[in-house]
Formats: sequence, structure tokens, C-alpha cells
Amino acid sequence: MSTVTTGRTLDARGNPVPGTGFELDSDGWLADRVRERTGPVTSHPTRPVWGIPLESSDDTIRTLSVFGPGYGGPPEHYHEQSPERFEVERGSLTMTLDGTDREVTAGETATVETGVTHTFENHTDERTVVTTHIRSPGRLRQVLPTLGGLAHDADGAPENPLQQALIADRLDGNTVFTRQERLEPLSNLLTPVAELAGYQGAYAKYTQPSFWERHVEQPDL
Repeated sequence: MSTVTTGRTLDARGNPVPGTGFELDSDGWLADRVRERTGPVTSHPTRPVWGIPLESSDDTIRTLSVFGPGYGGPPEHYHEQSPERFEVERGSLTMTLDGTDREVTAGETATVETGVTHTFENHTDERTVVTTHIRSPGRLRQVLPTLGGLAHDADGAPENPLQQALIADRLDGNTVFTRQERLEPLSNLLTPVAELAGYQGAYAKYTQPSFWERHVEQPDL
């Protein structure tokens, strides 16, 4: 059995950045799960989180998510049309549902219905592996890759208010970030300005395997 490192961020020359990936045993259960992937591994360049696409359908996105120790989770949000299911395979995930914390451990499942505000974190010093199911994803198919892609792209501006306003507009009717909801009047003013400035709510290039293969080390199994 050998240890393989994968998922590292690649620099401009295509070299892996130390400390940005995760390890797995080539003959272990996680390697077997990674071999089921239907596309490239995605990540965030500064946060311990990786996404491994699994066989999905027109109605559901399935992803094997790897959350490293201390992963802080996404901003609090709720879905208006996309219920989610989290199946914890290894480790432990702290889910905050409508303000109440719930610890979900290996072998357990948590379902987040529409309208429930939520986020999740890995408070432990161990890796957590979760299979996530997003039903009726709608525009999330394009926006989720954009959120990670902007962070990897030297030309991206994920923290720019104009960019954030257009992402929120693109998700209108599906997903609402509670922080953005409080800023909705401002976002409505910024949206036409952002469009004139050339920003988009989602970018097709971030859905292309070639983008992720240039920015994230892929498994050699």
C-alpha cells in the first residue's frame, strides 16, 4: 500500500503548492471512491475542501466532498428549490440548521429541506468525507463551479461587490445567502453596474475540465 497526495493547488507553472492537498492510501476505501469520479477534482486554493464529482442525473448532483480539519464551511444560506442530503462516510460534520448545531458522524445522514438556513463545519482534527446530494439544482450547476473557479483564477474577483451582486442575482429563486439577503437593496443597485462592467453570475470556463486540470492536481491512481 502506498500513500498518494492529490488535490494540491497548481501554481502558474503547473507545480503543486505544498500543503494544499490531501493524502490517501492507493489501496484504501477513499481511493476506491475517488476512482468513481466522473470529472476532475475541484478545490478552493486557500481552504481545506475538495469536490469529487460522482455519477449524477438531470435531477440530482452527487459529489464526494472532502473537508480537511478546521474547514469553516460556506456562508449561511438556504435553498428555495434544492433540498440537500449529506451522508457522512468518515469523520464528523457539525451542521447548523436554523441556528441549531447538530453533530453528524460516520454512518449518519442529514437532510436539509428547502427554506432551512444552514452551514456546516469540520471542528475536528480529522478529515471528514461526505457524499452530498443536491436535488433540483437548477443554476447551481453553473454557479457552484464559479465560486471555486473565481478563487483559483488570477483574473477572478470573488470578493468584489459587483461580482457578488451578479452571483446573487443568478441564484435568485434558488439559493439565498443570508448575508446577501440583508444587502439586497444594495445588490439590486449594483447588478446593472456589474453587467455593464462585464461581470457574470456564472462563467462557462469554470465548468470545463481543462480549467480544473490546470489549477488542481488530479489523482494518479
